[in-house]
Amino acid sequence: MNSGPARTATDRRPPGRPRSERSHRAIVRATLDLLVEVGYQRLTMEQVQRRAGVGKATIYRRWDSKAELVKDAIQYVGAELPVPDTGSLAGDYAALAAAVVSIATDRNAALLMPRLLAEASRDEELHAIFYAQLVEPRRRVTRIVLERARDRGELREDVDIELTIDMLAGPVIYRLLLTGGDLVPAAALAPRLLDALLTGLSPRPPGR
Repeated sequence: MNSGPARTATDRRPPGRPRSERSHRAIVRATLDLLVEVGYQRLTMEQVQRRAGVGKATIYRRWDSKAELVKDAIQYVGAELPVPDTGSLAGDYAALAAAVVSIATDRNAALLMPRLLAEASRDEELHAIFYAQLVEPRRRVTRIVLERARDRGELREDVDIELTIDMLAGPVIYRLLLTGGDLVPAAALAPRLLDALLTGLSPRPPGR
């Protein structure tokens, strides 16, 4: 006989929910660390389990496969970027670069980019995850910034936006690869790079 009111889903939830959240963060952190250390191809769910200090069931209750786990981990690194609107391309790009560096520093992800880039070029599964979770979200925000600058007349109307994104991102990624993930020189390059490119992207004087 039921002597009390019906229990809600919240009432039935097992105790220790905060501990589950801690486990989730530990698993994600362990996955990111191992991606840097051993790479995607050699990464196993068992390695993550041991590094995170959780039970096997804790891993598989959340993720059915390594690909799903890595997707969530990279999504954590690729936290949603704000779309700056300072009124100028230089201001917007500086704010965007600062946000990217801040997120990478806060989540200790600088070394992850060079490692994933190297592996993604020869692993279709990882490439799809890497592009969808890390590359395209950053391209989307940069695209908005550049389109606004074009609408304000800071860039030529015929500027190829996608190529411009490549021109801005490519040297920074190259610098990251050369320095093994050192964010300092990469961050310092960003404003100088934009300044150099603007000479070729600014509207042409009449008659030229």
